[in-house]
Amino acid sequence: MTKIRRYTIPSAAALVVAAGLGLATAPAQAALVTYTGCASTSFCTLAELLGGGSISVDEDGNGTIEKVFEDWTNYDFSKSPGANPVADPKANIRVSATGTYIPGVSGSTTLNYIIVGGINLTPPSGNTTWNAGVGFDFTVTSAKYVPIVKQIDALTGASVTGPTTGTPSSVSFNGADISGNSTATPGSPATDEMTLGPINTYTAMNNLTLLARRTTGVAGTARVTSFSQTFTQVVIPEPGTVVGVLAVGGLGLAMKRRQKDN
Repeated sequence: MTKIRRYTIPSAAALVVAAGLGLATAPAQAALVTYTGCASTSFCTLAELLGGGSISVDEDGNGTIEKVFEDWTNYDFSKSPGANPVADPKANIRVSATGTYIPGVSGSTTLNYIIVGGINLTPPSGNTTWNAGVGFDFTVTSAKYVPIVKQIDALTGASVTGPTTGTPSSVSFNGADISGNSTATPGSPATDEMTLGPINTYTAMNNLTLLARRTTGVAGTARVTSFSQTFTQVVIPEPGTVVGVLAVGGLGLAMKRRQKDN
């Protein structure tokens, strides 16, 4: 039987007070990542994951797995028109994981997708729109009944060019979108944030789409080389700790008022 617990996400003010108590002053800790069923020890290809591979992440490095990414299914690669030369990219998509844990505050894992060679669309001459899409699902499970509360999808290596009339060229991933004449770089990615449940086991349904448009004499392109997903959970302090946080927070406010009065 699945055990379900109800959690309340602490406010930003409570986290600040917790930091004052020393509950959140320890530095973020690097994660330990295990790639199962994959030839490399530093990434899995999407083809390997679809073949039964998985990624496990120990966010705080204490030997306990915090998140598992498994059951990769429902892969689909589509392109239109069918004659365009874009090849099925699943063997060239490398998936790696990075993670951090801030004691007493939060933990997060990011899946980083690198497309070796990229997916590149450039329609031939004429009044033509070309598009390509990659779709896949997987299950992410958060251990210790600490629910996942947020998902952020990002395009970190995509670019599109003209034309500016009609339907613009674009690249999108789960709502993160660039269009017109734009570039998404690691320092300023296009992102889309989604608040979850909170939930312990979650099926992520993913769609990456590219559209390149050309009008007579004006070429358009759509290209993507990387994108990412971050899953975050918030650590809830024990009830006794919460009481202490509130008490010290109240004491801090009282001291501030006293200083102000003086």
